[in-house]
Amino acid sequence: MTALDAELAAYAAANPKSKALHERASRFMPGGDTRNSIFWNPFPVYITHADGTQLTDADGNVRTDFVNNMTTLIMGHRHPDVMRALHEQVDHGISYPAPSPPVIRWAEILCERVPSVDKIRFVNSGTEATLNAIRAARAFTGKTLIAKCEGAYHGNHDAIQISVTPPVSEAGDAERPDPVIMFPGINPAAADDVVIMPYNNIEAAERVIRSRAGELAAVIVEPINGQCGMVPAKPEFLQGLRDLTSELRIPLIFDEVISFRAASGGAQEWYGVTPDLTCFGKVIGGGMPVGAFGGKEEIMSLWDPNHGPGQVQHAGTFNGNPMTAAAGVATLELLTPEVYRELERKGDLLRQKIRDLIAELEAPMGVTGATSLFALQFTTEPVTDYRSYATNDKVMLQTVFTGLLNEGILMSNRCAGNVSAVHTDEEIDEFVDALRRVLVRAGYG
Repeated sequence: MTALDAELAAYAAANPKSKALHERASRFMPGGDTRNSIFWNPFPVYITHADGTQLTDADGNVRTDFVNNMTTLIMGHRHPDVMRALHEQVDHGISYPAPSPPVIRWAEILCERVPSVDKIRFVNSGTEATLNAIRAARAFTGKTLIAKCEGAYHGNHDAIQISVTPPVSEAGDAERPDPVIMFPGINPAAADDVVIMPYNNIEAAERVIRSRAGELAAVIVEPINGQCGMVPAKPEFLQGLRDLTSELRIPLIFDEVISFRAASGGAQEWYGVTPDLTCFGKVIGGGMPVGAFGGKEEIMSLWDPNHGPGQVQHAGTFNGNPMTAAAGVATLELLTPEVYRELERKGDLLRQKIRDLIAELEAPMGVTGATSLFALQFTTEPVTDYRSYATNDKVMLQTVFTGLLNEGILMSNRCAGNVSAVHTDEEIDEFVDALRRVLVRAGYG
């Protein structure tokens, strides 16, 4: 029996109720749920309760949460201030056919904190945020082409579901990658509207951008690449993109759906690089469905209904709904500079302890991340972009992911994670001890 087989057998034995729920769910939903990102073999656990850093599943297993609903719950589960804000809003109403006061405060906080944002609009997901930011750039410039990085996920819409996790054999030259449509159902013409550049290689990215500069409506980039394992951009890469797009008058979009947890003003504050448009999601909604996009006044004014025929249409029944606004305001007001500094300290501590463990056990792997974000990489190559990420040992990844589940630790199914403000140093040590036991069972040390 392989190490993976042993971990899977132990997992199945410990989670019979989740298995039964998954079989029932699969009768009504493809794959047993409504998002592929939380599916794993042989079946996912079904959560029944959450509090702070702890998750309880249908079988009564308690696990420490190091994924926080894909980086969303920066203050942990059921933070008293957030829950109080939600209860108070429930007493007044859950959605209205007109604006509500909490949305003003929500927008005010983000405009005050984020260097790039003069005006902002709210939506209900990160996908909608990037969709609308790209639409804004196209409306503003009158151009169509978008430049994005290979291995970057910017949401689930045709304009950007290109070269997210392409087979390397189909992706062409590493310094000038070919656009690869990710799955059936995407309009084949979408690939014609996207040019692909490598992440963290400013010289190659500059050649790609300059070659199509006259056609580019925008360049979009994640300051911390989530798809490849929370890989931080090199400072010279982000600054180089900013300098180049300023020179060529191409709007620069930062996708901060994940990286906004880096600092009070997001990764753009952390790096000191200011884009023209920013996309938000995750933490700004306090655990509720959310997205937002904002930027310079001259671009965002295109959405103003007072502008008559030249306006860009934007609707959405639950955009800026008062429940999400209440949770978002409560969360953002909790996120002081001191909280961000402590989050970064804990992220640095966890990554260093993982590095020390890897060195001690001589395991063929590494760890990436920045601030409160981290990911395990099952390759001996330093992971800085998609091509290096693609060298990961997928069997080892699943072995460790499943082993950590058996040890009472939940990460994403790609072994990416994050610390929340309520994680303790003791829980960080527990994570490292659990990882040690899994790696030893896998034959290391």
